[in-house]
Amino acid sequence: MMTIMLVDGKHIANELREKFARSIALLPAKPVLGIVVVGNNPVIESFVRIKKSFGESLGVTILEFRFDEYVTGEVLKNEVAILGERKDIDGLIIQLPLPESIDTQAILDAVPILKDVDVLSQSALAAFANGTSKIFPPVASAVQEIFERNNISVEGKEVLILGYGRLVGKPVSILLRHNHAHVTVIDKPILDLAEHARESDIIICGVGLPMLITPHMIHAETILIDAGTSESGGKIVGDIDPACHDIVALSTPVPGGVGPVAIAMLFKNLLILTRENYRSK
Repeated sequence: MMTIMLVDGKHIANELREKFARSIALLPAKPVLGIVVVGNNPVIESFVRIKKSFGESLGVTILEFRFDEYVTGEVLKNEVAILGERKDIDGLIIQLPLPESIDTQAILDAVPILKDVDVLSQSALAAFANGTSKIFPPVASAVQEIFERNNISVEGKEVLILGYGRLVGKPVSILLRHNHAHVTVIDKPILDLAEHARESDIIICGVGLPMLITPHMIHAETILIDAGTSESGGKIVGDIDPACHDIVALSTPVPGGVGPVAIAMLFKNLLILTRENYRSK
């Protein structure tokens, strides 16, 4: 009888928390993470609280830098550049999304590569893509952690990635191609999605569209990684119909799957970059 595994991301994150806390305790000083927040969005505030809580539990100092929703892109870019130069800040996050009036990539590119714990600047992502980065984008790192813990090799596997966003689809596709998977990326609605899904060994979703993958589109040996989030009926939901969890070999729920592990990996990146910054001083 096939074993069905629903990944407990919170449990993994708690194990990683203990490991990282021990490493951070050995540093000469507490790492400092800066979080740039623009406007007042309840969803954004929730993500900031989660990151702040996790960081403080590790002994990390969290500094919040808040800007009005009407701040101009030029002003924000200059302020981020100034924060990036501060010697007392080891890592810097731009909490997304930013207002539509702001060129998001220009702001992300203002974060120095040695402080870009999210790996979202073009220079940081290029280093990851060419194999010279010391850190991985958090979601890609979370996916790798989940695969390694469950002895899943992607080499030669047919992988379907839905969505090509900067947080999920793009970095995960780079990671899996590095690991010799056959990767197909779909970034727009198509009529034969079910056919593509049924032909895939692994499906990774990062679209933010509830019920995108349903039971009739998968088979018993499919591996489902749900990194999509949206709101439905006042609840945070993923891209995959929860009924799929009772069918497949391995899957991740939303909430409580990839998300907690990705946050833990963000702080792993902070730890690595902090060590690098000490070596360069």
